[in-house]
Amino acid sequence: MVEGRTLSLDVAAAGAAPTEDALLSATVDLELLGVEPAQIEQRQVGFWMRESLQDGRTVRVPAQAESSPDSQGRIRLTWLTPRSTVAPRRVNLEPADRAHGEALPFPAVQILPDANDCICVSHDNRNLLGYCYSGQYPKPFFYPVNGPGGRSVTRLGHPRDFDGGHDHHRSLWIEHENVNDVCFETEHLHFFAGTDSPLVGIGRIAHDRFLRQEDGPVYARLEMALAWVSHEEEVLLSEVRSVRVFPLAGGEQLIDFELTFKPQVEQVTFGQSTFGILAARVAHSMESGRGGGRILNARGALNEEGVHRQRAEWCDYSGPIRPVETNGIAILGHPDNLHAPHAWHVRDDGWMCAAPFARHAKSINSGETLSFRFRVFVHDGDEAARIAARYAEFAQPATVSVSEVEQG
Repeated sequence: MVEGRTLSLDVAAAGAAPTEDALLSATVDLELLGVEPAQIEQRQVGFWMRESLQDGRTVRVPAQAESSPDSQGRIRLTWLTPRSTVAPRRVNLEPADRAHGEALPFPAVQILPDANDCICVSHDNRNLLGYCYSGQYPKPFFYPVNGPGGRSVTRLGHPRDFDGGHDHHRSLWIEHENVNDVCFETEHLHFFAGTDSPLVGIGRIAHDRFLRQEDGPVYARLEMALAWVSHEEEVLLSEVRSVRVFPLAGGEQLIDFELTFKPQVEQVTFGQSTFGILAARVAHSMESGRGGGRILNARGALNEEGVHRQRAEWCDYSGPIRPVETNGIAILGHPDNLHAPHAWHVRDDGWMCAAPFARHAKSINSGETLSFRFRVFVHDGDEAARIAARYAEFAQPATVSVSEVEQG
């Protein structure tokens, strides 16, 4: 280990914990670890968490560090606890140094190139999530979004829309219907012909460049810069989109989204609309209408009749992905988001959208930013308690603090 140092960390749960694979993070001073920033950036140093289980066994799990420290010389470490609950306890953080011949955690969560301006996040050679950013599409999207059943819980387009009116429903994506009266949702302005809609044109969300791509033992991280461009080729918004993909046991996964918007004109207004900002089109067999699925929100309401336009902390769409297997996709809104808990736009035909602007518009001025955080839980079964526990973990993560430093 690096200079023989081990840190003991105290972990205390803040809310209800998942029954397995609880996600924990700690911010640690590099000076305490005896580690230089360059060692982390060049992957010369890795980290393990060692924990004693209730049955007397000791387990060691990998922890992943951010690629660079913050301005105060601290590093954020993230790991998945092997415990069935996150009760108050102590774990040991053990650095490992490649130069000393010590084994570093293997980066099993990897970002791999694919054809046609697409990349794929995989775990142990199993594809989890694809990201397509080709300029042939008016906005980037994520497909496939593979569940435990080995199939995508999302699909491309509406299954019964033969005129292409819902071509923009591409799996899992970011959108908004009205930004300064420009539509960044549908790709067909004729939808609004003869109505009192203020929309004047169809915009596009252009992937500009990747800011970061990180493999790791716990998660893969994508960070990209995007531009929201009007029909007149004016950039209205810049967006930094950070996506972390965490594989879980049994083929489940968590996908964390952090979206930060910054006006590139004097003022940008996100108009009142239920179309936007994080949307999903689920697999045909999972529909609550013609499929065998169901929509459920955090308040216990069911399907389009009970969930549409109602406020809730999270919303889940689950259904059969195979004849005898149920998978689901839940979108969890962070409590710090604007207008949280926000409303949801859902349809029994397989559409689900987190809609923070459903009841109120929002204007931001040049120099200001607007940020959102969402967590997507791709899961087995349709048990509400497991989704609620994942929300609690997201909304009130366990607190982790350094209790002592041992010098070996």
